[in-house]
Amino acid sequence: MGSQTEVLGLVSRLLDGLAAHGVEYVHWKSNEHLMPALRGETDLDLLVIESHKTAFEKVLADLGFVPLAPAPVRHIPGSESHLGFDPATGTLVHLDVQYQLTVGEQLLKNHRLPVEGWLLASSGELHGVRVPQPERELLLLYVRTMLKTTTRQLVRSRVKGGSPVPARILKEAVWLAERVSPERLRTAAENSDLDVAGDELVEFVTRVEEGQLGRAYISNGRRSLRGKLARYRRLPIHRALPKKLVLRLRSRPWAKRLRIEIPKRHLADHGLLVAAVGADGSGKTRLTLDLETWLQTKLEVRHVYFGQPKSGIFFKLLNKPGSLARKRDEQGGSPGALGTVARYTDAWKWLALARKRRRAARDGQAASREGVVVIAERFPLQEFFSMETPMDGPRLQPDRPFARSELRHYLAIEPPELTIVLKTNLQTLRDRKLDLTVEEHIVKVAAVETLQANPNRVLIDAGQPYEEMLLAAKSAIWKAISEGR
Repeated sequence: MGSQTEVLGLVSRLLDGLAAHGVEYVHWKSNEHLMPALRGETDLDLLVIESHKTAFEKVLADLGFVPLAPAPVRHIPGSESHLGFDPATGTLVHLDVQYQLTVGEQLLKNHRLPVEGWLLASSGELHGVRVPQPERELLLLYVRTMLKTTTRQLVRSRVKGGSPVPARILKEAVWLAERVSPERLRTAAENSDLDVAGDELVEFVTRVEEGQLGRAYISNGRRSLRGKLARYRRLPIHRALPKKLVLRLRSRPWAKRLRIEIPKRHLADHGLLVAAVGADGSGKTRLTLDLETWLQTKLEVRHVYFGQPKSGIFFKLLNKPGSLARKRDEQGGSPGALGTVARYTDAWKWLALARKRRRAARDGQAASREGVVVIAERFPLQEFFSMETPMDGPRLQPDRPFARSELRHYLAIEPPELTIVLKTNLQTLRDRKLDLTVEEHIVKVAAVETLQANPNRVLIDAGQPYEEMLLAAKSAIWKAISEGR
């Protein structure tokens, strides 16, 4: 396999498996930057002959790939997504698989092109991967360019100048143009059954080489090609245009604030609520943020913070009387009536926090059932409730107001499907974090030490180099995902 030392181990095993099972496929587009895809840096876009679907999915199952599901509004018939995990590097590998070739604009791929056999025929090889003949890939790139170019891009090109075609498409076109000849382009066009004239394709290549993909040319080509390919539309225009408008509105930045954004892909079977716990200084915050970053490029993921609110006027107001009363007590004065007020405001504060945590846990569990991966930081584990001052747990003594209500909220919180316990020794924690007393740190280390490994709990040495700790956490999460917890 060419450049094998750069190919991710999981991808290499995937290609070997496809060859061993005789699966007919091609990496049908974007072969100009195929190598980054083989390293797991971008998606692999595979076209697989539909009659080989069973063999293809067996290869994926043997390698531990799991299916992903798109948002219903983005579902395309004959298209699937699968996610795999490379254990040596912790890299996620996303496969965008098509059994029926469907192309179009980014938000609405509305043209089903029956050219799978034509594209698979006489395929070649690049870096050990089956790829189409360059002239056939270039013809499809021409079609994709014309169908993907939006009116908005044409208007922007007119106002600001330059080509409406994105730089990445231009780069891909130049790369393919270097690998074709006019004769082979004409032959590919004649055999494609897409009503693209050979001279039309040759002109496109000439303009690519001369940097002449201007607005007028693209606008005219888009109008002409869409007319020729009208019979391949999945939806008629009167249905496609409203759907495209809705998708465009839901893809705007403000849509997320209104909670109407288009969801990302999610796990098809079941998501996962994973909690990272440990004493202060064990690295929970950095780990959970890095795990979120790792996952969010491929699927829907949420980060939930269960600690005390770091902002918010309500919590600050409830905390103020207690702070003033404790300050008076430290100065030798009597809290007086302020102490009585603080007794209730402190109780309200802890009760409000218990309600907030219960609600966050409930929402996280609901998201997990819908295929979302939820990363929880400072999750309230019941194993810590016996501590004098539980970590992220009930804080009210039995004789305090609302103590029973607070405890009831915490006991209603279901445990996470996976708990990552970060363990390390006291000295390492003291080296990292000094805003706790030694006594407080000792108590927290002892509480964490009582946690034992089980099928839903993984112990990780937080004193090892961070990259090794992160890889261990990724491996634990992937194991839970692949087991469908």
